[in-house]
Amino acid sequence: MEYGGRLFARRYALDVQITSVVGIPMWRAMDQVLRRWVCLYLLPVSDARSETFREAALSISRISDRNVVTVIDVIDGSTLEGMPNVSATENFLGVVVEWVEGQSLDQRLLLSQELIDPSQALALTTSIARTLEQVHGQGLHHARLRAHNIVFGDSQEIRVTGFGVESAILGADNADGEIADIRGLGNLLFCMVTGTWPHGSQDNLPAAGFAGNDLVPSMVTSGISSSIDAIYQQTQNGGLATMRDVISALSVGIVETIDEKSTSLSRLTTHSVTWHGASESKSHRLRATTIAMVCVLIFGWTGWQLLTRNSSTKDVPVAIVLDPLPAITAFPSPSEGPSMATVVAATDYDPFGDQTENPDKTKLAIDGDLTTSWPTVNYQQSNMAGKPGVGLLLDLGTSQEVSSVTITFSAQGNSASIFVGDSPTPDTAAATPFGSVESADTKITISSDKAVSGRYVLVWLTHVPQAANGSWQGGISEVEVGL
Repeated sequence: MEYGGRLFARRYALDVQITSVVGIPMWRAMDQVLRRWVCLYLLPVSDARSETFREAALSISRISDRNVVTVIDVIDGSTLEGMPNVSATENFLGVVVEWVEGQSLDQRLLLSQELIDPSQALALTTSIARTLEQVHGQGLHHARLRAHNIVFGDSQEIRVTGFGVESAILGADNADGEIADIRGLGNLLFCMVTGTWPHGSQDNLPAAGFAGNDLVPSMVTSGISSSIDAIYQQTQNGGLATMRDVISALSVGIVETIDEKSTSLSRLTTHSVTWHGASESKSHRLRATTIAMVCVLIFGWTGWQLLTRNSSTKDVPVAIVLDPLPAITAFPSPSEGPSMATVVAATDYDPFGDQTENPDKTKLAIDGDLTTSWPTVNYQQSNMAGKPGVGLLLDLGTSQEVSSVTITFSAQGNSASIFVGDSPTPDTAAATPFGSVESADTKITISSDKAVSGRYVLVWLTHVPQAANGSWQGGISEVEVGL
C-alpha cells in the first residue's frame, strides 16, 4: 500500500497529520478511488465527542455554496490499517472534508508581515458576508469565525472553513448563530486592517493590546477610516441585526473609504506646486506652468494608482508585529565577515509534524563540509502539505550576541526565516524573526544592524524547492553564526 500502508476504510491513504484546532486528529489523505487529496478527521467511535461531531458534520454536508469548504462524506465506523498501537478491530468515525490549496488569513498576515489595505479588507469582508448570508438562508451558521477559517485559494477565491464542526466541539460564540457570525465578521475586518485580534490572542495573532467595548481598529493602527471603525462597532453592539444589514454597511464603507482617499489625493495635488519670483518672461512662465501641470497630473495619477490598486501581500509595507523588525539584508556571503560562534549541537525541529525530521543527519549542517547536508523529508508540495514550517535548531552553548547568519542550502529555492532566542522550543508564529529570505540562492547571509542575544538559532524553512525526483525537499549544507 502507498503512504506507509496507513489506510482508513480501505480507501483513504493517510499522508501527513495536520494541526487540528478542534483537538481531533486530522490528516491529509489520498482518496484512492477518485485520486484526489482530502482532509480526513479520525475519531474513535468510543470517544464521547463522536456523536456530536458526527451530527455537526452531517448538518454542514448539506451546504451547497461553492465558497464553503464542506463535508464530502461521513463514515460512521470503519477500521484503520497500518497504524502502530492502533487495534485492527477498533472502529473510527471518519469525516471527509475538501482539501483546499491556499493560505489562511492568519498565515497570510503572519508570513507576509503586512496588513491588508482597508479598501480591499472591506471588499474581502463583503465577499465573506455574502457567503454567510447564503448559508444562513439554509438555516445554518458558523458561530465561531476565526482568522484560520478564511482561506485564500491558489486562484485567489475566498473559502470559509469550519462550519458547524468547530462550534459543536469548542462551543459557539453566541447561542444566536446570526449574532455570532455578525460579530465574527466584524472581528475578521478588525484583524485584516490591524493584524491583531480584538478579543485576546487567536491563531498566533497578537491581541489588540487592550480590551473594552470602545476598542476600534484606528486605536491599533493609523490610517484607518472612521467608516471602518463604525462598521466594527456596529457588528459588536447589535447595530447591525442581519447579515443583509452588514453587507449594506460594508458597501457604504467602501464608497466612503474611496472618498476619503480621493480627498487626500486632492489635497496632495492642490498643494504640490508653489511659485516664486516675478522676473521671468511670459513665455518662460507659460512653459514652466505647462511642465508643472504635467508633473501634477503624472504624480496625481501615480498616487491614485497606489491608493486604489488591488493589494497583494507586497502592497502595504506595514508590519503587524508590535515591535519593528531589525534592519536586514540578504546577499551573497562576503569573503571576510565577523567572528563565528561555535555551534555545539544541531537538532531537527518539527512541532507541526511527527516531531522528527531526519534527526540523524542534522550534524551534517555544521560539519564544515559543503558536500554533506541535512535534508528535510520528501513532501508532495512546496509548502510541506500546509505545515507552517520545519527547522534546524542550532545550540550555541550559551547566550551570545548574534549579528549574522550565513546559510548554504543544498539547492536554490528555499524560503526561510531565522529566529534567535533563549528557548529550545521557539514560537515561530509569535516571535519576531531575525530575518527572512524568499526563494533564496544557494548561499546567503542575513545580517542585522543590531545584534540579537540568544543561545539558540533556528533556521525555519517555510517553503522548499522541487527535487529531481519530482517531490519537494529542502536541505542545509552548512550554517555559520556570526557574532
